[in-house]
Parts: sequence; structure tokens; C-alpha cells
Amino acid sequence: MRQLLGVGTAAILALNLFAGVGRAAPHVDLVPRDPRVGEVMFLAMWPEGEVLRAACSWSGKSYPLLQNGATYDVVLPVSLKARPGKTHAVVYWKYTDGRMGELFLPLAVQPREFGVQHLKLSKSQERKYSAKDTEREKKLIGAALDLVTSERRWHGSFVMPVDGRVSTEFGLERYVNGRFSYRHRGVDIACPSGTPVKAAADGTVSLAEEGFILHGTTVILDHGQGVSTLYIHLSEISAAAGQRVRQGETIGRVGSTGVATGPHLHFAVYAYHEAVDPFFWTDLPGF
Repeated sequence: MRQLLGVGTAAILALNLFAGVGRAAPHVDLVPRDPRVGEVMFLAMWPEGEVLRAACSWSGKSYPLLQNGATYDVVLPVSLKARPGKTHAVVYWKYTDGRMGELFLPLAVQPREFGVQHLKLSKSQERKYSAKDTEREKKLIGAALDLVTSERRWHGSFVMPVDGRVSTEFGLERYVNGRFSYRHRGVDIACPSGTPVKAAADGTVSLAEEGFILHGTTVILDHGQGVSTLYIHLSEISAAAGQRVRQGETIGRVGSTGVATGPHLHFAVYAYHEAVDPFFWTDLPGF
């Protein structure tokens, strides 16, 4: 990842616990340091030695730093469940010669308001949410979103897969037939059935399946280093599992398969299986 907004090490480090301060401590950038709930942070480390392993501890989880040219990068998701306020992340590393250390990165999660949506579905549609037959699609989708490949295939901002009216925003609380069901983990874009759906960024098709009960015809793209995009309710698929695709390439067409009230694309972005705001990715900081 290229230099991010010129944020220097001295500006972002509250504590340097490096073993042997001043001897091959890496330079680290973190952008943004004031993320909102449902967004992401980009961390890049420029090592001063040969790295054996490196990781970042953030929000109770450990994320590996993966090599990307001269840097070691990681995308840190800020969960929809994240609590606003001051907090921190910690970068750990070990060089092949045995030297190791850690850097404390202070940051502040910003609050965010999300809307509420009430849906009325038929009893048969509502039952699909808990049907046993949906377990297979949930496992396949979950496995694809868990995928972490070392090569970062995306470069710069994403493009929106279709043009249309956003009918359901990211993060809102969705109630089905008067009962809370879930938080909406993507954006719904209403557009005519058959509209071509474009790849938001370069990637590899990690899932291409028809006939899902809930999600309908589904495509997932792996963009590398824990980042994936999800496209559901399609009418047809134009790419096969394992295929490399370029940003803007058609991967399917809009439909209303699965549990859907009309033709639209549900588009979602995930970082390490955490749903994050797709619109954040269309204007990335530092690019």
C-alpha cells in the first residue's frame, strides 16, 4: 500500500515497546485514525529488517500483516457492533534475526446513526429465514467470506456495480413483520431486471451459485488480503468460480431471486468477514 496521507510514525505512536529502541523499528501508518462505525482502517508497515511474522491486534482479534511490495498491510474492519470512543490497536512484529517489538496505535471510533426499515413478507417468505435448507448456502457464503489470500488484487477505489436508486441503506435495523430480524449488511440498489452487474474491483470469483433460497443467485469476489464483495438476488451469472475478473467486468445481471420484494442488487463489502459500508470503498483515503 502506498504512503497513506503522509501520517508519520511520530504522529500515531503513543508508546514504542520495540526491543532495542532505535534499532530497526518499522515505520507504520494508520488511516483514518477516527473511523466511523461500519468503516475500515488501513494499516501499512515499512519494516527495517526481514520479517518473520507481523500482526495487528484490534478489537479483540488478531489480523495478519501481509506483504504488498515494500510494505506489510492489513485492512482493519470497524464492526457495526463497535463502541464509539477512544481505543487503540497494537502492531506486533518479529524479524528473522530474532528482534521483535510492538507499537501502540491510539485511535477514536466515531458514532454513527443508522435507520430503521420495516418489511412485510408473506409467511412462506418469512419461514425461509429459518429453513434448514438454507444451511448449505450460509456455509458456502461463510466459507467464501472467510477466505484470506495474500495477494492484494484491488488497487484504489471501488466502483459501484450498478447505477440505480439506493432502496435500503447499509447498517439499518431491519424488522420483518414487526419483529427485529437483522442489521442490513450491504446496500440494496433498485434497477431493472437484467441490468449488467459489474465487478467493483479486480478479484477472483470465490463463489458462483444459483438456486439459493435466501440469497438467490449469488457471486462473491475475493479481492485479496481479507477483502471480498458480495452480489446477490441475481437473475444470471456471467463468471465462473476461480475466474479472475477486472474492475468493471460484467459478472452477472440484476434479478429478484431468493427472498426479494422486487428486482434489485444487494451489494456488500466485507473485510475479514465483517460487513463494512460499500460507499466508503468508492472514495478510499490515500488513493
